[in-house]
Amino acid sequence: MTRTELENQTPAAARLRTSWALAAAGGLLAAAGPLIGVVNGAEPAYTSWPLLAVLALLPPAVAGALLFRGKPFIAAALIAALGVFAVGRLLSDLQIAFAPMSVARPELFRPATLVAVTPSAGLWLLIAGHVLVIAAGVLSSGRAGMPADESEPAKFMGFPMLIAAFAAVGLLGKPFSSADAFQLDRAPWDLPALGLTGGLLVALAAPLATALAASSPDPDTREGGTYGVTLALLAVVVPWLAAGTVAPGLGISSGSMLVLIAALFLPALPLLARLVRMVLSRRDETRDRVLPSLRRIHVTAGVLFIVSAVATVAGGLLPQLVLSTGGAAPELASANLLWPAGIAVAVLGVLLLVPAAAATVRPALPGGYVAMQLAAAGATASVVAASQSGIAQPGAGFWLMVVELPIGLLALFFVLLGGAVERENDGTGKREQLPVAELGAVLLAGLFAAGAFALPTMRGADYTAPTLVPGTDASMSWMLVACLVAVIGLLVAAVRSRPARAAATLVGAALLMGVRALELPLTGSRVEGAVAAPGTWLALAAVVALLVAAGLTGARATR
Repeated sequence: MTRTELENQTPAAARLRTSWALAAAGGLLAAAGPLIGVVNGAEPAYTSWPLLAVLALLPPAVAGALLFRGKPFIAAALIAALGVFAVGRLLSDLQIAFAPMSVARPELFRPATLVAVTPSAGLWLLIAGHVLVIAAGVLSSGRAGMPADESEPAKFMGFPMLIAAFAAVGLLGKPFSSADAFQLDRAPWDLPALGLTGGLLVALAAPLATALAASSPDPDTREGGTYGVTLALLAVVVPWLAAGTVAPGLGISSGSMLVLIAALFLPALPLLARLVRMVLSRRDETRDRVLPSLRRIHVTAGVLFIVSAVATVAGGLLPQLVLSTGGAAPELASANLLWPAGIAVAVLGVLLLVPAAAATVRPALPGGYVAMQLAAAGATASVVAASQSGIAQPGAGFWLMVVELPIGLLALFFVLLGGAVERENDGTGKREQLPVAELGAVLLAGLFAAGAFALPTMRGADYTAPTLVPGTDASMSWMLVACLVAVIGLLVAAVRSRPARAAATLVGAALLMGVRALELPLTGSRVEGAVAAPGTWLALAAVVALLVAAGLTGARATR
């Protein structure tokens, strides 16, 4: 249904717009509550209000974008799914009003003594927000009274239901682990009656909302319901994961990780289903007309990458840490890698908005996205270490860096979707024979890249930079493994692509290796007596080899 058709159905359109307004108002109240403070006598375990604000406002923002871009069924189903979760979340938060010391909510408050805390105005704003979201869900249920303009039998219901069942199991476990006697790590089973009921309803909401969406004959309802369940699960579990990551004395539980994995897998199902239908040319005519054009895909991906890059640059410029005493923390040298990676991706994002350049630069963006994650990994390790020690808490720069990850991931999906659309429109064509010089440059780049990640980039007094082999910083080692896999994947894609697209892919890989090469000059100040190690020189060699290969491939494309 288009926006014009929606406007012609005045009662249904007004009902859906009202439900969206209620959801948006509920999101604003839910964001304002933690900012004001939900209790007197205790502070959050970490600076959580920016994260909670994003999680509260993201669902109505997505629903609004869908609604005003002519996708009312998807928006209605998304809001309805949020309403299902809001019932349990309302009861869980009401428990704070009656027995706050029995609640395990470190993102809202963390008791430091046995003296009971008391509810404050922020709690009632939070509860009011849940009430408005419930009302919005009721109004938007059943497509807000709008008849479906197409019907398609529900298939593969078992897959989303199975994933939702795993999410429910995770929600019934402990939200985090705790070594703090004052901060209890209670599962729903350990809470008083009100909290127990709320926790059980939240856990039940995952399979219930998923089943209602997956069983609908309307494809848009299935898609929107899945997105709503995903956003609701993230709103519940991400604060737990953040507490377990950055708050001293707290750790991540297996249940929270299970919920996160389920939340990330759920939205992939409708997206992959649509992508498979498109690539295999098995769409019917009614679905063809709602597929976005290549131009719209490029614009969407470009805007998302620009937003992601701006968040990355701002994360590098703003404080990554705030001292627990309230003072300004020293600047993290490891965050200096953020701004060059962000600027490079921002330039690519801008070029993606230019019609004449979009198709050419698009293949470079996967490498740029991984480059931003590599730049962020070093800063994340420092922030987590400082937070776990209790010295400091994450600052605004860290949270902006965190926001970049999902936005960039969404942009990356649109880039991959654009490639699939282009291949379908243009056909695969006959693959050209790769010249020996280009193949040699690509192979050399791969060897140099492997050495750059396997060997340290710098050494100093009692310090050796992380490598592929896990050492003192295992998380960074795994990030380097992922980067090496990404480089290999980009090189394989370049070899199998047409010359112009291959050249852009190689430039993206060069950007990733450039971030690795810049580790010493931009972050070496944190290490006493830092000197270049073999990894730096190999990373530079990989950049040169990749640019040479890109130049040769690009020259072949112009012949």
